[in-house]
Amino acid sequence: MTFAKLCREADKKQRRNPVDPRIARLRKLMADDVSLERAWSEISTAHLRDRAATFTVEALMFSLGNGVEALGRPETVRRLSELSDTQIREVAVRVQKFEAHIAPAWKPEEVAVLVAARSEIDAENG
Repeated sequence: MTFAKLCREADKKQRRNPVDPRIARLRKLMADDVSLERAWSEISTAHLRDRAATFTVEALMFSLGNGVEALGRPETVRRLSELSDTQIREVAVRVQKFEAHIAPAWKPEEVAVLVAARSEIDAENG
């Protein structure tokens, strides 16, 4: 098999994969009509747009202090849906470290329910 044929097959295989929206956005920023300043601004502030506000995270933490049952409340689900992937990992760690005078610490199986709920939300909004 020639190198060119291997490249064509690799390209064909790659086209079948779903396009990562972050990569697509970065490719658009590489267009000739996009200024360096605009591209820099988009890239440097992207992490701020992809995160829920601090008060949203704290309100979620407050409601999760009531235990895994809080995941049945619409306001908790809404707040959970606003979290970035990094934030959901941070919340998962925090609920396991609740202090007894605040709320009972979550067990690993309860954290699994939290993460599964977030995955379900992502699938619905997909």
